[in-house]
Parts: sequence; C-alpha cells; structure tokens
Amino acid sequence: MHIDNAYPLYSAEARARMYFYPPPYYYGGTWYYATPWLWYDGDPHGSYDYSNWQTRIVNEMNRPAPFTCTMWGTYTPPNGVVYAKFRNDSTATVTGRIRFVLTEDSLYYAGPNGDVWHNHVARDYLPDTSGTPVTLAPGESVIVSRNFTIQSGWNANKCEIVTWIQSNTMLPDSTKDIWQGGMIKVSQLTYIQENASQKPVHTEIRPIPNPCVNHAEFSFTLDKGELYRILIFDVSGRCIREIKGYGTGENQLVKWDLKTETGNRVSSGVYLYRFESKGTKASGKIVIR
Repeated sequence: MHIDNAYPLYSAEARARMYFYPPPYYYGGTWYYATPWLWYDGDPHGSYDYSNWQTRIVNEMNRPAPFTCTMWGTYTPPNGVVYAKFRNDSTATVTGRIRFVLTEDSLYYAGPNGDVWHNHVARDYLPDTSGTPVTLAPGESVIVSRNFTIQSGWNANKCEIVTWIQSNTMLPDSTKDIWQGGMIKVSQLTYIQENASQKPVHTEIRPIPNPCVNHAEFSFTLDKGELYRILIFDVSGRCIREIKGYGTGENQLVKWDLKTETGNRVSSGVYLYRFESKGTKASGKIVIR
C-alpha cells in the first residue's frame, strides 16, 4: 500500500484503511503512521521489520477462528460477481462488518524504499471501505455479494478478491479483531459465456466434527465429474496432505484420517485446510485434540 498519490500503485481507499487504527509507530515522544508496516488480522503491532512478519503471521494463524468462510463467483471479462458465505461457529452472537477488496499480485515498481516487487496491492475496495454490517447468532450464516470490474491495465490472471469479517470493537491495545477471511483468484471464478443460461453451482465446505479426535470429514456438493482437491497445512504453511477426487452431483463426505502423506498421525493442534474446485475456493481451520 503506497501512501502518496504520486506513486503508480497508490490507492486512496487503501490509504484510508490505514486510518481506521491509531498511529502505531512511537518515536521521539510522538505516534506516527509508517510504511512499510504490518497490520495482520486487525492487529496494528506488526512493526516495519520484515524479519519478524512471518513469525507474527504464523502465530496468528495458530489462533482458532470462530468463523468459516466460503467463496465463489462468476466472471465475464471485464466484469464479475463474487460471493462470500460466513458462518458463525462460536457460541456467542457477534456483530461486525464484512469487507471486500480486489488486489493484484507480482507488480514491478521500484519504490522509494528499494522494494521492486509488490504483492496483494489493493486495487479496488468493493464498493468502498465501509463494509456491510452484520449480526450473527451462533450457527447462523450470511451470504454477501459484490460486483467488480477489472480495469484496463490490470492483469486478471494476477488479481484476487479478499474478504474478511471484522469486529466493530477496538480493544485497549488498538486491535480490531478480524475473525475470519477468505481469498479467491479471479481466474478461479466460473467463466460465463454471453449466452449462458445455466446458473453456476456452488457449495459450502464444512469439516465435521470440528474439533475432531479420530478423523474429519469434509461435506460438500459439486457437479458430477468436477475435480476437487483438499489441501491440509500445518501452521507453518507446509502442506502435509492432499486429497483429490471428483464430484458426484450429490452431497458427499470425504474423510481425512488425520494422517500425513507419509502415513504419520498428526499431533494435536490447529491445522489449516484449503478446498479447491473449478468454481469454489474455501479455507478454514481444523482443531485436532
């Protein structure tokens, strides 16, 4: 995110998002906004030191998330529609806001700080930074959709849409918790021909039980013959298991026996899953006891 409109990657909306939080950098008796700076899951204490960013992000990923997010959508260049379903998996009623942003990866620009490659650059908040207010009881879900346009000069194959649900409450340490988020590439959205008459099929991905002890099953529905894969990661981001198959056209359960590719049973803790098919991408956490 570039804070000066003289820079080619500048986004006024992204700059405005920085001011949702108090200035995080203290120097010489004064608090400042500084870039580069890591904000992660609504926590402004990431610092400008790249070397500790990965550790902070991995530790945050290890924190159980009280929501499940599933994304899907359609794309007919240059326009599309993206959907996100958030389900409250906690035991409390929560109130927050759901936001969307369209980003672009792998952009080359020699910035003033010496960085030349820029990823997840905010191109457009959908439709703006204010978001959609929601209140969800335990077990309740909501689906929110956004229209988007890939502008001239953007590479659709490098664009992604990111969504998240965030608390309205600022904690004493200036954190505004992001409970869960999701991301889907524009290239993974269902491509619709101009004369298409059928509506795209989507599915909610859900691991059950969660937390689990002996095994976990992924429940979903896909078109018959549609390829899917389920990737399981540890909290360091290492893929430990891959499960592939084809949709049956009906609701199906795919079992993970809590083992790695080498056949070893995983330890207790928090693991991440990623579900991918032609028109659906979902991710979340599985707690193993």
